[in-house]
Amino acid sequence: MLSINKESFFYDYKKLDKRFNLSWDRTYEKLVNFSQTSDIPIHNWFYYQEGFSPILVTRILSKLGMNKPGMVVFDPFAGSGTTLLTAKKSGMKSYGFELNPFSEYMIRAKTTNYSKEELDKVKKFKVPKFSKIKRVYDKYELSIIKNLFDEEKLIKIELLKKKISLVKNEKVKMLLYADLWSILAQVSNYRKGGNGLKRKRVMKDYDPFVEFNLKKNKMSDDLQNKNGFEPHIINDSCLNMDHYKLPKFNLSFFSPPYANCFDPFEVYKIELWVGEFVKSYDELRVKRKTALTSNLNANIHKQIDKSHRTELLDKIIDYLSSKRLWDMRIVSMLDIYFNEMKNVLEMIFSKTKKGGFCVVVVGNSAYGNLSIPTDLLLAELGQKIGFKIKQIIAARNNETSSQQHSNLDKYSEYLRESIVIMKK
Repeated sequence: MLSINKESFFYDYKKLDKRFNLSWDRTYEKLVNFSQTSDIPIHNWFYYQEGFSPILVTRILSKLGMNKPGMVVFDPFAGSGTTLLTAKKSGMKSYGFELNPFSEYMIRAKTTNYSKEELDKVKKFKVPKFSKIKRVYDKYELSIIKNLFDEEKLIKIELLKKKISLVKNEKVKMLLYADLWSILAQVSNYRKGGNGLKRKRVMKDYDPFVEFNLKKNKMSDDLQNKNGFEPHIINDSCLNMDHYKLPKFNLSFFSPPYANCFDPFEVYKIELWVGEFVKSYDELRVKRKTALTSNLNANIHKQIDKSHRTELLDKIIDYLSSKRLWDMRIVSMLDIYFNEMKNVLEMIFSKTKKGGFCVVVVGNSAYGNLSIPTDLLLAELGQKIGFKIKQIIAARNNETSSQQHSNLDKYSEYLRESIVIMKK
């Protein structure tokens, strides 16, 4: 393997910036993350740290002239349901995949049509009377369950689960469970932080019964007169997209997992386990291995071909293979990630109507003191497949450790979040 000069990448990146019409637009800076949803009904039920703002979806739809009722919208990584919920509000039909069963459940709760009577039943639901549950922790295989919840709080959660399970109306039951799942992190001793959970520095004595009541009233109010086309949501990996009958799309709008080693199943551990979406470590392991390969808990031993390799990606893989990374499996992870993203883009291309768009919100990562320009690499793959790259909008700089940032030098400008716009 020939030694590759790190300096040569800068010229490669600049050349692709120019080819793909990349420009910075800081007006998108706050829209490519979930921070702008705190005042937006339904979207603000639960903080989804990998999400983006619904304002971003409506703004890009308008920019592309795709904000018309009757359009068909697709999201292969539905996450918090932002794209699907925005499509419903705009009178569009939509389809989506979401592998994480907790996330998929919350999307359904947000996007289902409810009658006034059903919402009234949600509001009238009364929390159960408190009664002791012996050995309440024992039902969970999760090793840190005692750290996550004080005994009284977990008992209240279990009492709520039991009473909700007796509700006969399935839509009412779904919304009540969604209420409970959405307050779990708030009433626990841990918070989401980085690639997992961290103990809260300041403990507030949130009562599950009180928070549940507050949230159910808000959710019921938010959903008044919000009916429209319910999305078709599939609880599976979009890597299996070809196994399903899907219509042609006018637009795909999505944010794939970033190739930054963050494991979404770890971040949503509280909701997955206490919501009983997973009941064993073996079950969780299977879901991790089924997901897109963006972290080291995914299946990094998949056999892949090199059909996704562009000249730049080849060069990056060779360069990283020659470096001492904090985990050398990262090289395989990145190679599989771009192979799988090529497969996803191919399937989307085949389902996109002529003149339709594919919009990807993505963040770049850094390994071996080199920024990995995922936005440019996905644009290269899209072009290779047959999409025309209309534009890449660089929206904001990604955060990283101060030490890593200083080691990146001029490559730090490529540690960014971008919007890649492709047209068929």
